[in-house]
Amino acid sequence: MKPLHCVTLSSLLLLAPTVLAQDLLKPTAPAGSPDVDAGPATEMVSEPVMRASGTIEALDRERGVVTIAHGPVPALKWPASTMEFQARREQLEGLAVGDEVRIGFQSEGDEAALVSIEKR
Repeated sequence: MKPLHCVTLSSLLLLAPTVLAQDLLKPTAPAGSPDVDAGPATEMVSEPVMRASGTIEALDRERGVVTIAHGPVPALKWPASTMEFQARREQLEGLAVGDEVRIGFQSEGDEAALVSIEKR
């Protein structure tokens, strides 16, 4: 019985460095698309990021909400409309009512959060 234990223990000791080396090669986080503007304004996890162009109709920096009259979003089968988007305060810096913008957003149900916003 002792020789069997020795063989088993020896095998484990020989394989351990290989297993550890393989673990070091594994990525620590899943590879995905890079965050734009540090990610969405909320914890939404819908994919992919949708794109639209529009005009800023209202800004509420305290609540972190921007109202945008945007064109159609064919991927979501949305017609052109005016709606509120959740935004982080830093995303709204330098923007004003009337600015033409291009947005990237994620949507979940009837809520949408900005991933990116830039003046056109």
